[in-house]
Amino acid sequence: MSTTRTARFVQNTLSTALYQLTAMVMGFITPRLMILYYGSEINGLIVSVTEFLTYFKMLEAGLAASVNVALYEPLARHDHQAVSGIASAARLFYNAAGWMFTGLTVAFTIAYPFFVPVRDLNGLPVSHLSVMVLILAMGLSGMLEFFTMARYRVLIAADQRTYVVSLASMSSLMLSTALIVVLPYLGMDVIVVRLAASLTILVRSVLLSRYAKKHYPYVDPHAEPNRAALSTRWDALSVELTNVFQQGAGAILGTVVTRDAGLLSVYGVYHMVTVGLWGILKMGTTGINSIFGNLLVSGRKSAFQRAYRDFECLYYMLVSILFGAAAVLIVPFVTLYTHGVTDAANYDAPLLGMLIIAEAVTNHAKMPMDLMITTSGKFREVRSHCFWQIGLTVVCGTALGLLLMPYGTMRALCGIVAGVCVGNLARTVLQLRFIPKEVTGIPWQKTAWRIVRMFVTTVLIAAPCLLLVDPPQRFFSWAMYGVMLVLYASAVTLAVTWLFDRKALRSLLERLTFMLRHIGH
Repeated sequence: MSTTRTARFVQNTLSTALYQLTAMVMGFITPRLMILYYGSEINGLIVSVTEFLTYFKMLEAGLAASVNVALYEPLARHDHQAVSGIASAARLFYNAAGWMFTGLTVAFTIAYPFFVPVRDLNGLPVSHLSVMVLILAMGLSGMLEFFTMARYRVLIAADQRTYVVSLASMSSLMLSTALIVVLPYLGMDVIVVRLAASLTILVRSVLLSRYAKKHYPYVDPHAEPNRAALSTRWDALSVELTNVFQQGAGAILGTVVTRDAGLLSVYGVYHMVTVGLWGILKMGTTGINSIFGNLLVSGRKSAFQRAYRDFECLYYMLVSILFGAAAVLIVPFVTLYTHGVTDAANYDAPLLGMLIIAEAVTNHAKMPMDLMITTSGKFREVRSHCFWQIGLTVVCGTALGLLLMPYGTMRALCGIVAGVCVGNLARTVLQLRFIPKEVTGIPWQKTAWRIVRMFVTTVLIAAPCLLLVDPPQRFFSWAMYGVMLVLYASAVTLAVTWLFDRKALRSLLERLTFMLRHIGH
């Protein structure tokens, strides 16, 4: 790894780590405030609507991935004319996607209140008009993002400067959370709170716009658009839509099958934990696409293969540590987190907690291979994988949910989450047949064994603690227990990796040592 590429990676990783830690802390603050001030059903509404809006916002995801891939080579060659052509085409496509997002949001706003009944903290029904206005307030940030900042974000990310996006996003997020903390305390309606939070996206837009204009003055967003360079955008869209759907499938299918806003709040609190852990994993993956992309376009196959092997080894080790510990800690954490909540929602749901951990682990089993799809731009080749995953998730999740519905909405939701796990596993198997052969050139058996070891290690970490240790009853003891558990999980994971993947572990340690020596250079 070159010194320049290492320095960029370290900058991106540290800034992303800071942003993800901030997002995780802020993400834990917000739901509790919503539950305490406005009730579990309002929080469940926010959880449900957020997942739908996130899915709608993925209209730009395929475009972002396509723009990134298209920009790698001209940025590396300093071809300013080519960069301008791609940026101009991106501007036009982002505007079109913004109008599509707006249309979907408005249609969803009209339909949702008639589908899911919502009650406030006092158990009184919330009017359809109030629900509609709340959804529009939440969707406003997505609309503003399409029309003001998305094209700057992808240009900066493709140039391996993700740290700029992370710092701008952190500024916006901190302001948004501050408003969510202060405004309910002042007695403001939840609509005012969410509207104010949505408008903070403008802070990020201004910061990224100024940075792009200063550091990329040669980019002409009104140049002759190179639409052909973004021809893979629809294929990329299918991949990104699938990834986002899987992450929100529990809430989306739970909304359709159960129509229980209080239950969705329970799901949202448990899912919040795995989202936080995903944020930790993103610390080492944000910006890595551009590094692998640079290696690919430069034809350095052996360097690419070694870098991917090291990354894959590290990623699966981290998944084992984080989710092995989370399987033990999630239920006592949610119990402590919701202490003092007096509405009808029941947050003591061990089975749901274990299934949500299983959903996360099966999803992360394919993540390194997903990153290689984005890096290589082979979106069209894996469209069928996406269709199979979504199809199995919807069919299995809906079928299990409806089958268990007579036994209660909680069991129905557990059935839905189990269906999501089936879809994740199917996609992993399909990726194993494609990525090693067509992208990495590394035998598929090596990746397969790493995935199997990840599952086994996660169970080895969690099972003894679940069976032998009583859950902590206070936050301080929970935190202390968590620290000890992470140390134990790290020791188990390192031991298993040393026994069965020693060469990759040695190479990974050499790379990490090299990176630490070049911080700041």
